[in-house]
Amino acid sequence: MSRNEAAQAELDIFKLCCRMLELRRRTFLAAEWKRHADIMPRGQFFNLMLIRFILPCNLSKIMELTGLTSAGASLFVDKLVQQGYLTRTDDPADRRNVLIDVSAKGRELLSGVEDRLNGYIASYFATCSAEEFSDLEKGMQVIYRKLS
Repeated sequence: MSRNEAAQAELDIFKLCCRMLELRRRTFLAAEWKRHADIMPRGQFFNLMLIRFILPCNLSKIMELTGLTSAGASLFVDKLVQQGYLTRTDDPADRRNVLIDVSAKGRELLSGVEDRLNGYIASYFATCSAEEFSDLEKGMQVIYRKLS
C-alpha cells in the first residue's frame, strides 16, 4: 500500500468515526427528547442542545450554529425565554447587543441531559482495557485540538 493510499485509509476511518459519533449523538438526543416531549417541541430541544456550549451569546451566534433565520432564531429564543429556560440581558460591553444565556431552570434541564449523556458515552468504553482507553484519550486530544 502506498503512502497516499495509507493516508486515505486513515482519513476514511476518521470520517467513518465522525459519522458514527454523530449518529450516536442524534440517537441519544432523539431518545432524550422523548423524556422532555411534554415541555418542548423536538426542534427547540435539538437547538437548545446545539447552543448549550456557546451560551452566553447573541442571536447572530445562535443563527450561525443552528442555521435558523433571524426570525426563526428570535422565535426560538422568545419561546425558551417564555418557558424559563433562557434569559435575555443587555450586553454591558455593547448596548446594541443582547446576550442570551441559560437560566437556572435551563441549567437544571441541561445538567440532567449532560449526566445521562456522560453515562451513555461511558457505556461504550466500559470494556476498554487501560491501554485502549489511553490510546483513545490521546487520539481524542489530537482531534479536539484540531477541531477547536
